[in-house]
Amino acid sequence: MSRRWPGRPPPVPEPTERSSEAPGPGSSPLPDPAPQQAQFEVIPLPGVLEQVLEHLAPGTRVTVTASPAQGLDATIGTAIALARAGRIAVPHLAGRMVPGARELEALLDRLGEEGIDQLFVIAGDAATPAGPYEGALALLEALDPARRGLSVGIGAHPEGHPFAEPGAALELLRRKAEHASYLATQMLFAPGPLVSWVGELRSAGIDLPVRPGIAAPASRARLLRIGTRIGVGRSLRMLTAEGSGVRRLLGPGSWDPEPLLEELESAEAPGIVAPHVFTFNALAETAAWWGRRSG
Repeated sequence: MSRRWPGRPPPVPEPTERSSEAPGPGSSPLPDPAPQQAQFEVIPLPGVLEQVLEHLAPGTRVTVTASPAQGLDATIGTAIALARAGRIAVPHLAGRMVPGARELEALLDRLGEEGIDQLFVIAGDAATPAGPYEGALALLEALDPARRGLSVGIGAHPEGHPFAEPGAALELLRRKAEHASYLATQMLFAPGPLVSWVGELRSAGIDLPVRPGIAAPASRARLLRIGTRIGVGRSLRMLTAEGSGVRRLLGPGSWDPEPLLEELESAEAPGIVAPHVFTFNALAETAAWWGRRSG
């Protein structure tokens, strides 16, 4: 079995003192600090913190989703608790959930006090924006990650953006990429579309590392239970956006991501790095599966 992406995280680095000088004009956000280390997405529901601490070792990258059903406080509170427990916390910030510039500054100050300097920026599922940020691009421009010394991931859709035509989606991604450190894709169930899409990105001058979105093994019962708790609307949008792939997850039998990972590892497409793993909060199963990859 390939070991291109190790299962165990590297040692937690000692914190370093940052320069007080802001980067100059034309500077870029911090790069993804550990492109060959997988990151694991969790939903800030009751009990998830205890599960992470039990099953994911210190130094593991853990991203925390943001949705109207839980609210930003749940995202930020969970991320801070994870950071204090020695995990590398990456909170999702949804543009449509941020009320305004003052609230954004307060949120960033709160995260900065906890040493959290990695974010994942999305548009979000809110039907109506809570403030001036209609989508991810507007929030990225307000964040100005390069000036703040942040590493920022953004979402991407190799199999088609749900709300934009291909040309418009590529241009939007190009503009967002100017503020980003890496891309993490929607859930994938076959390697071909991703490999082709990465080639298109490189031709368009987008050279960010790409984390393929991989669904961890999970039972149909868990997926349905999580879907109910995160909100029916979001679940239905997932089904629409991901198509037959999610139906495979919800169908009889079980989803095994290993063959897909093996194919991606052997594809050697430029800039495909360690995956963004959708855990569905099944941390015991996810940790056991990923641990087997590290022997």
